[in-house]
Amino acid sequence: MLAGPNARKILSKVTDADLSNESFKWLTGQHITVGLAPCRALRVNFVGDLGWELHHPIEYQNHIFDALVEAGEEFGLGMCGMRAMDSLRMEKNYRMWAQDLTREYTIFEAGLDRFVHLDKGEFIGRDALVAQLERGVPQRFVALEIFGIKDADAIGNEPIFDQSGEMVGRVTAGAYGHWTQKALAQGYVKSDYCEIGTQLRVKILGEDYQAEIIPESPYDPENVSLRA
Repeated sequence: MLAGPNARKILSKVTDADLSNESFKWLTGQHITVGLAPCRALRVNFVGDLGWELHHPIEYQNHIFDALVEAGEEFGLGMCGMRAMDSLRMEKNYRMWAQDLTREYTIFEAGLDRFVHLDKGEFIGRDALVAQLERGVPQRFVALEIFGIKDADAIGNEPIFDQSGEMVGRVTAGAYGHWTQKALAQGYVKSDYCEIGTQLRVKILGEDYQAEIIPESPYDPENVSLRA
């Protein structure tokens, strides 16, 4: 993955493909060549900035990496690890498969309603989704800001309580957002507690912390950087 405000400039140095917004729109993919390597380039990423994922035969891995590092030297290209990615994705509320998205939750519970079209005909799971809507979706995926953190952020599986002390959900992931300078988390709560501004509490390492449900994507909610 290559991401950041100079991603287009760096990638353009090692490919003949037209990477302009007009020719390579956000959320699209193309087959391109990076150096000598064939790649399937997708204009998506997990950190919330301009960038591409490059999918390629594994034997080209070192060649692509070396080409990008050399091309990025003048732009101060640096490496980042999974912890950094986790912090950045938390500021966009991107959901991680097997952590935030599992078979325990339906697509409605996960807050991905916009991807469901019940009127398109039969598909696997449609009857269960219709039945859940009729009963009422029991829980919803939410974004949280946690206040007064002393020494550790939420990382997942922390219980979420209402102000009376009743457990109403659980955290699936959390991290400190270095850009927004907020302690962030995301998870599932009972549907009665999913409104923006709802005051809750999260227990982290045995300590209770005040928390509030916030709008999704506290960083760049209009996706200006992604569309740049």
